[in-house]
Amino acid sequence: MTDRIGFIGLGLMGRPMARRLLAAGYKLTVHNRSRRPVEELASLGARPASSPKEVARESDVVFLMLPDSGDVEQVVLGREGLVEGLRSGSIVIDCSTVSPATEVAIAGRLKEMGVHYLDAPVTGSTPAAESGTLTIMVGGDREAFERVVPVLRHLGSRIEYMGASGSGQLTKLCNQIAVAGNLMAAAEAVLFAERMGLDPSRVLEVIGGGAASSWQLVNLGPKMVGRDYRPGFKAAHLKKDLRIVMEVAESRSLPLPLTSLAWQMVRALVSMGYADQGTQSIIEVLRSLAGSHKPGTT
Repeated sequence: MTDRIGFIGLGLMGRPMARRLLAAGYKLTVHNRSRRPVEELASLGARPASSPKEVARESDVVFLMLPDSGDVEQVVLGREGLVEGLRSGSIVIDCSTVSPATEVAIAGRLKEMGVHYLDAPVTGSTPAAESGTLTIMVGGDREAFERVVPVLRHLGSRIEYMGASGSGQLTKLCNQIAVAGNLMAAAEAVLFAERMGLDPSRVLEVIGGGAASSWQLVNLGPKMVGRDYRPGFKAAHLKKDLRIVMEVAESRSLPLPLTSLAWQMVRALVSMGYADQGTQSIIEVLRSLAGSHKPGTT
């Protein structure tokens, strides 16, 4: 496996992932729209690139961690994009969460050039990216997947091949459906405890060890209580993910009533100004709906 790797998209998740690849000894070329994370990685030994095209020319494997489908299309297929610098035999690994249809289309385009394209979205927040304990769900050519597993092991503790192109993204959307439902349930439980005059922190301790437990309840519930909305995963990103879920579901006439409600709540959250806050801030929508009523008042 090559030691020449490119990384495009150095945000909350991409930056710690890129740092881990550097620490593992790979020759890393990086690109990002804003310069500050590029300069940070360059200070650690990465090579800065002025465009995705330049990243492609300097790399045999290129990782993407980008906000949305349009960003991926532009970086891969746009002017000065990867498509202008990739060589036959290269592998592009998209760790973004984007439309499965976008991934299938890009994979088909790059296949014509002899380039493999894997959709490999991840689960886990920024701390998991920092510790290399992400779960990575991969769709695309099986042989190409096997070639990059040694690299992926530096980023994730669970790496799963899910099937043909688009399968990784579809699996990630299943994850986001469950995340959204558990997030809403945790927020409602905290709000209910608050308005019933209970100690919400104590309630979380009691119910967190039983059937009610979830990652959101245990990890985000206390942050809801303490109004700590520092992002591990931004509300704007969950809004985007749920939009994709609903688009795919609608294309198959598939009813998802709970996810539809969660999407509406997250849209409201973003409109209230919490786009760049953590998803635990969803409780502020519920607090707003509940008004100023306090325990013991009428």
